[in-house]
Amino acid sequence: MEEDITKYEWMAQLSPFNTVFQAQLLAIQEACLWASKTNQQIKVWSDSESSLHSIASIDTKSPIAQKTQEILLKSTNIKLGWIKAHVGYSGNEAADVLAKKATQEGIPTFIPAPRNYIKSLLQQDSIIRWQKEWDNGETVHNVLPKAKTTPTPWLLF
Repeated sequence: MEEDITKYEWMAQLSPFNTVFQAQLLAIQEACLWASKTNQQIKVWSDSESSLHSIASIDTKSPIAQKTQEILLKSTNIKLGWIKAHVGYSGNEAADVLAKKATQEGIPTFIPAPRNYIKSLLQQDSIIRWQKEWDNGETVHNVLPKAKTTPTPWLLF
């Protein structure tokens, strides 16, 4: 990788429920958005192989990766590349510093929660509601005092 000639710095402060994967994708998207407004050939380097694969995939489910794909389709001057993390690339080290700094000083940015986070919340809420209904029952509650999410063996041999 040749040393960076043009540098662009940007920081976003995400919600606690957002993932590192989402943060990496957003950083790549922002770099591509900035690069799309220039007339220069721009290489965007990332140490997030999973993010780059998501952007390259035609089956990606990530809205951030899909938006990045749209930017890249309209901008022929941008190339994405992978670099190994924590081996001394100055731009990558600077990005890590900015990522840490962004947690305190970044621009507050909303990204919808990932599906697995929402699914987990809904599952927890469903179990709590189910247990409340179970506790208010009469007959079954006496036999099985706690609602279970796994099958119970009824016959013991």
